[in-house]
Amino acid sequence: MNRTPLPKNVLGRSGGLEPSASPPTRRALLAATVAVALAFLILLGRLWQLQLLQGEHFRKLSETNRIRLVDLPPSRGLIFDAKGRLLADNRPAFTLAVVPEDVADWKVLTRRLRSLVGVTPEEISKAREGAEGQAPFKPIRLRSHLNRHELALLETFRYELPGVRVMVHYGRAYLSPQYTAHVIGYLGEINQPELAAASRTHYRLGDYVGRYGLEKSRESVLHGRRGARQVEVDAVGREIKVLNEVEATRGLDLTLSLDLDVQKAAAEAMAGRVGGVVALNPQNGQVYALYSSPAFDQNAFVSGMSPEQWKALVNDPLHPLKDRAISGLYPPGSTYKVITASAGLAEKAISTATSFFCAGEMSFGRRSYKCWAIKKGGHGAVEIHKAIRESCDIFFYKTGLRLGVDRLAKWAQAFGLGRPTGVSLPHESPGLVPTSQWKKKRFKEPWQDGETLSLAIGQSFTLVTPLQLARMVSVIANGGRLVTPTLVRAVTRPDGQPVPEPAPVISRVPIPPEVREVVHQGLVAVVNEPGGTARRARLPGITVAGKTGTAQVVNLAFEKLFGKEENVPWKYRSHALFISYAPAENPRIAVAVVVEHGGHGGSDAAPVATAVMRAFFGLPQVPIKLSPQGPGAPQLRAPAPPQPPQGSAP
Repeated sequence: MNRTPLPKNVLGRSGGLEPSASPPTRRALLAATVAVALAFLILLGRLWQLQLLQGEHFRKLSETNRIRLVDLPPSRGLIFDAKGRLLADNRPAFTLAVVPEDVADWKVLTRRLRSLVGVTPEEISKAREGAEGQAPFKPIRLRSHLNRHELALLETFRYELPGVRVMVHYGRAYLSPQYTAHVIGYLGEINQPELAAASRTHYRLGDYVGRYGLEKSRESVLHGRRGARQVEVDAVGREIKVLNEVEATRGLDLTLSLDLDVQKAAAEAMAGRVGGVVALNPQNGQVYALYSSPAFDQNAFVSGMSPEQWKALVNDPLHPLKDRAISGLYPPGSTYKVITASAGLAEKAISTATSFFCAGEMSFGRRSYKCWAIKKGGHGAVEIHKAIRESCDIFFYKTGLRLGVDRLAKWAQAFGLGRPTGVSLPHESPGLVPTSQWKKKRFKEPWQDGETLSLAIGQSFTLVTPLQLARMVSVIANGGRLVTPTLVRAVTRPDGQPVPEPAPVISRVPIPPEVREVVHQGLVAVVNEPGGTARRARLPGITVAGKTGTAQVVNLAFEKLFGKEENVPWKYRSHALFISYAPAENPRIAVAVVVEHGGHGGSDAAPVATAVMRAFFGLPQVPIKLSPQGPGAPQLRAPAPPQPPQGSAP
């Protein structure tokens, strides 16, 4: 068979077939091969870098992109007055915080925060020290009450501030500052000992707790229940999405028996004066007004005070933080004659027919004891009704001698003196009712009969609070019952459902009805009959019963060294007291007033009580003219009108 030979260029050197390829094609194939090889090598290098060199770093970052539990603090319960007017509210506030585990470099973060909002390194160091032992994923609070400008800056640069969070919470806002400062009180940040003693399910570092007033005594009711939010966060702590949420529950609301109109009347009547005013329902003990002068602005504690402001407040010689209505201690003066008269009649040391002659003074031992009577020759013949009406000291001196210190003490204690009243406020003073045994234990000396004379007219060692005086006179007003003062009328859940409150304790005072009636008629005469010492306490169309009191701070001989009464320095002037109730036929309100170094009960304390009663009964107010305060008297201003807290809407 004949074969045609192949061309030479078809046969390879080995005798096989060889593809035909041009030089450019071979170069392109070579370049592609090299490029693929280089890309593969780069990929291998990058994988080697990520897996071996930076593997630990990215492992940690991936772990931080996880689920986190965010704490949701509760807002506090609201507080209303008896007519439903809001006294303590909650308004949004913003807090700067840092999550420690999300901070890569504290020095860089400190510089950035200082340049943006002025947070100092000292603030950050203090916050970190206070959070020692706390889990690193829990935020540390650096600064509370951020203003709008600071908030805008932090929001603008949030992506350059890893770990920084702006936490929204509800801060307290007091809508009637100064009028209700001592009653409602204020909040303060929880400290480490309190946090250690508290339940971890209720409180966290940075929480605010009641420090004073009802905010403190009702902390467990007002605080509320915490919530939590389960969120997914990325490597720099930003929330990606919410997985689950249990909402926080607001604290319970309080509706007080306090009437803001009556409270304001007390505050305005006490403008420029120092002392305490109490008004309550003598039948059940519900408190209408509880005012201490001077007062303070609660909202200063909300926005934060500088060290200088706090120092000025605590070092004020008039002690505005002290609640004089429940903790101020004063000799009762002639208001104590309610006790002496009741004890004398009940113990049958005197009767309605007993008459003593008042010549203006009486001798006992080596001393002469004077009556306050202005007219020469004293009050003349005096029986119990006239003695109460005109407050004759001689009558009560002699009644006290017949009774003795221990029987007087027994009846003073029966009327609630010498022990706390049980009002739901902290720091209440028990007062003091002296006995012969007490003096022997306290001074290692026996009781002297001369001391009984002073005791019978409310001087000597006896000490009372304005709240105790209001409760004492209520015993006469309500027919012989000792009530427990109460401030909270109702406790309700946020949905409006009521929460049961324990019934207030009311006990019976063993005063015979006929004795109570004699004392009651005497108190009516004090205000309404000629010769009564409290004629300035009268009200149109309403019968008021009352008793004046003037408690000496220094003895009369020392006072006379200054000549005229208006020349006596303020700190040496007598305290002015007045107790009262109305209407006398069916008492609905009892009032006790103490004006420190005020002068006289009839001219200086009674008009304050009248202003309070006018507000209660809806009568128009009339100008109050009080005695000159004398040199060295404090220059106090009337309470400022309520102002909205800083950073909040009016």
